[in-house]
Amino acid sequence: MLDDTARKLLRIMYHFSNHFRRMPTLPELARLSGRTPAGIYSGFRELVLEGHIQWQPPQPIESAVILVAWETPEPGAHTSISGHWRD
Repeated sequence: MLDDTARKLLRIMYHFSNHFRRMPTLPELARLSGRTPAGIYSGFRELVLEGHIQWQPPQPIESAVILVAWETPEPGAHTSISGHWRD
């Protein structure tokens, strides 16, 4: 399960890339997420470790590639279908 910053960055990257057809830069991610550059790099490291993005740290942030855009629910987690919760 991703922490709040990593999940927020993944959502921003996904929607930004679909809208603008490119990945956001570090200043754009900082502005949109409200996170510091150090927090963004930490979130990116988590996204890489969890297999959600492909990115090499010496490369710029905008070189990241989204591999899995959504988190998979944990077993036993409550999910919503059509606004109705189920177990």
